[in-house]
Amino acid sequence: MSKAWLESEADVVSYMDVDLSTDLAFFPDLVESITSGECDLAIGSRLSSGSNVIGRSPKREFYSRAYSATFRTMFFTSFKDAQCGFKALSRKAVNDLVPLVKDTGWFFDTELLLLAERNGFRIKELPVKWTDDPDSRVDVIKTSYLDMKGLLRLRFGGRPRV
Repeated sequence: MSKAWLESEADVVSYMDVDLSTDLAFFPDLVESITSGECDLAIGSRLSSGSNVIGRSPKREFYSRAYSATFRTMFFTSFKDAQCGFKALSRKAVNDLVPLVKDTGWFFDTELLLLAERNGFRIKELPVKWTDDPDSRVDVIKTSYLDMKGLLRLRFGGRPRV
């Protein structure tokens, strides 16, 4: 993804999970938040007020909220949902931040957002309608371990400035 974003000439780049868990009706608002100059990064959120989450198991909901509490406590972030696969970035945010991101796996978006906030980029979190994919292939335990490893790397190894 980072290679595609860096090579793109678009003013706004975005991505969404391939399973389309996030309702595409929210995509225009995501992009408009960037093009209007309101923010540099716009992210969908399953955890903000106004979100509509359908079919998510209590276990997955717990892990999601625990992860949110963990990174918010460690970094005092303004955003709640780092891993909703529904994000858009301005060209400047891409050019300045993506080269700094070291992780190319599931932690990529958390690292990107933590670097963005550290470097003064404006992040807007938009509530979305999200429908759980019962066929998800995400290994929650392995992903949680790698996420914690990434958070500790950034907490104790530093978050670079642009």
